[in-house]
Amino acid sequence: MENLTQMIMLSDASLAYYAIDFVMLMGFMATLRLLASSIAGISLKELLAKQDNFAAGIALAGAIIAVAILMMGVVAGDAGATYTEEVTLMGSYGIAAMIFMGLTRKVFDKVGLRQISIHDEIMAGNVAAGVVDAFNLIATAIIMRAAMSWVDGSTFLGLAIVVVIFLISQIILLLATVYRNMVFNRRHKENGKTLQDEIKDGNIALAIRFSGYRLGIALAITATSGLVVYDPSLLEFSVLAWVFMAVIIFVAQTFLSIILRYILLPKVNIAEEVGEQRNVAIGSIEAAIYIGIGFTFVGLFT
Repeated sequence: MENLTQMIMLSDASLAYYAIDFVMLMGFMATLRLLASSIAGISLKELLAKQDNFAAGIALAGAIIAVAILMMGVVAGDAGATYTEEVTLMGSYGIAAMIFMGLTRKVFDKVGLRQISIHDEIMAGNVAAGVVDAFNLIATAIIMRAAMSWVDGSTFLGLAIVVVIFLISQIILLLATVYRNMVFNRRHKENGKTLQDEIKDGNIALAIRFSGYRLGIALAITATSGLVVYDPSLLEFSVLAWVFMAVIIFVAQTFLSIILRYILLPKVNIAEEVGEQRNVAIGSIEAAIYIGIGFTFVGLFT
């Protein structure tokens, strides 16, 4: 029995810190109900159970997953020197995580897809809008979790660097959105279709493919944390190196995904299948390709 307990890496001294972290994590997760109700303007019971708004349910599910991912990053740093410091750091990082979720939703709605209102579409029951909103939150959460693990999470300086990386991540995800807009619009120039109009019109196949691409980019970018050294004495160079590698990985992930798509879907008219026929199977396979390449970067460099 003594040999068995020696193999368990859990000390009595750390149990109190784990308890603090767990209670605070559950508290932040619970706030999602209040936030969702305040954003929707009605209770979740009315929205989900009585109105059967599938889009809102998908968006909320994405938010729950995103917050859970972010909380993984919050607890990844070293414990505070005292219980008070641990509560303060956990609270600060947790509040920042919730703010990140609100801001990325605003950026995505007002800048990334500014020709439509994702919020209004979700409230109207547009499942395609719910999908892109959910995956936007998850994509941002994945990047921020890696950033929180990369910096020194036991200091407020680390929190400041996380904020900087959040801003950079939003620029990269916006570039990914612009790229997919350009590709779709070019493919469908003859019939005048645009990516944003198709999402507004409920094209779920397109929403899945578009979301899968951005999620794949987010996964690939997390590999940056395994390639760049975080040095508090050389913060500017550390952040610049992070940005440099993130952009390179963004381009590489896109290029490799195109190659793999031609290998896995030879002679398939992607534009026709997703943009015209709304083929969810093809859209899902493309999304899986993007995500698969993202996981490849994660496996290789983290």
